[in-house]
Amino acid sequence: MQEPVFSYVPGVSFLHTLDPRTKLVSVMLLGILAFRTESFFGIGVLFAFFFALTSFSGLPARVFFRAVRPMMLFIIFIFFAQLFFTEGRALASLGVLHPSVEGLQNGLRLSARFILLLLFAALMTASTDPSAITCGIERMLRPLPLRWLGVNSFELATMMNLSIAFLPLLFERVERTKAAQASRGMYFGRNPFHSVPALAIPLIRGVVRDAEELALAMESRGYKGTRRTSMHELLMQKRDWASLFALVFFTVLILKF
Repeated sequence: MQEPVFSYVPGVSFLHTLDPRTKLVSVMLLGILAFRTESFFGIGVLFAFFFALTSFSGLPARVFFRAVRPMMLFIIFIFFAQLFFTEGRALASLGVLHPSVEGLQNGLRLSARFILLLLFAALMTASTDPSAITCGIERMLRPLPLRWLGVNSFELATMMNLSIAFLPLLFERVERTKAAQASRGMYFGRNPFHSVPALAIPLIRGVVRDAEELALAMESRGYKGTRRTSMHELLMQKRDWASLFALVFFTVLILKF
């Protein structure tokens, strides 16, 4: 059975041993950097940086292909929307559509940014245990005065962890629903508008049913959104501070270009 997207891949690499807070902050910095970088040189450097991190992690390439593949239609749509609806120097004439040079540049730049976000997110989730991510999020949110909003860091961390856990299950359920509808004679390529309800309705019903079962399971085990112990004892090591310092230096260096 194929592994779901954004799943954890156990390992002993340098990235696997970093504190989850280090990786969470790094992904946020790299995401900001991806959307602040305007030059193609800076975007190319970010891709090279990702490939360098991938080589250090020892993770297989299929992990990242699985992360990008479900969003390819969305990325292609963004590219063509920028290509045909951005005003500028005409690149060609295709009837009523007039692609522009500026549209081509904006489409490539925006598509590359989304791909970078997916790749860095996949790198973090593949090298970090989900329970460690939850613990890291909780520790980062703990100093905030969230009780004024009626929530606490433990509840927010649990919701984020459930979202991360449900994401690969959602893609898995989509594949199962497509296979089930195809076995009943549904051909998705003939009429996409008819196939969307046949896929969306059972998918939504399945997701709601899974959420209800999870809520009942948590209530039956006496879950409360109060302070809880964790199997992960987080402690920032020298390698974590060194990694953060190097990443901040890298961010400042790229922004200057």
